[in-house]
Amino acid sequence: MEVAARTVLHSKWTDDEKSALPRQEGDESWISLYQEFLKLFRLPLQFDKLVGVNNIEYVEGSDKTRAYSKATGNHGSAICSNIMRAGMHSVSFQVIGDPTKYGIQCGVMRPTTKDITSLTECYAAAQDLSSFSLKVYEMFSNNVDCCMLSTSTGKGLLRKRWKNQEDGSLSFCQPYDWDGMEEIHDTSFKIGMVLDLDVGTLDVYKNDRRLGTMATGLAGEYCWVVSMARDGSDVSATIGR
Repeated sequence: MEVAARTVLHSKWTDDEKSALPRQEGDESWISLYQEFLKLFRLPLQFDKLVGVNNIEYVEGSDKTRAYSKATGNHGSAICSNIMRAGMHSVSFQVIGDPTKYGIQCGVMRPTTKDITSLTECYAAAQDLSSFSLKVYEMFSNNVDCCMLSTSTGKGLLRKRWKNQEDGSLSFCQPYDWDGMEEIHDTSFKIGMVLDLDVGTLDVYKNDRRLGTMATGLAGEYCWVVSMARDGSDVSATIGR
């Protein structure tokens, strides 16, 4: 099975795909790598995990590409389990609803392997999610664990470390301005993002128009995430390539 998986993988992936999915050091099997290849490049993107069961749901139970915020006022998050290790990756989020106060926050966060769905509320830019993340979490020290766009303000939201600092001080989300940022008050719009892990950048697009580079210095492994909180009307997001 290992030989078959390796043979099929080498016959299917392009040079760019191969560069974007390096085999992890250690005991990663070719079968596991082939499964990651299918999820990352061949299967449709979807929200594999909904966190904050009382705050967020799928629009339709069988369609995991669409999620909406429920009438609670608390944050829920929809997380894509595709793990991006290297190379260039793109996503689009189609948003429908009134994003007035809280809006939609979308971007990247460290992948999680433990059952994060047990949380009753989830906001990756403000919570410590390190206990749910990969066992190699500590190797990503002094970097960025979560970077999201706040659509209502246009600001970037940066969480360098989920865990507390070594001196015991808390690590907080840091809102910041960036060149090209725009407030969004439309009731229907599309946010596109391009994550380039070869250079460590996250570019943002609005309705297919490039706004600019929102973040630099990103390194390590990430997955796509959207956080939503209802404030006055339902808000939903659809994920796609």
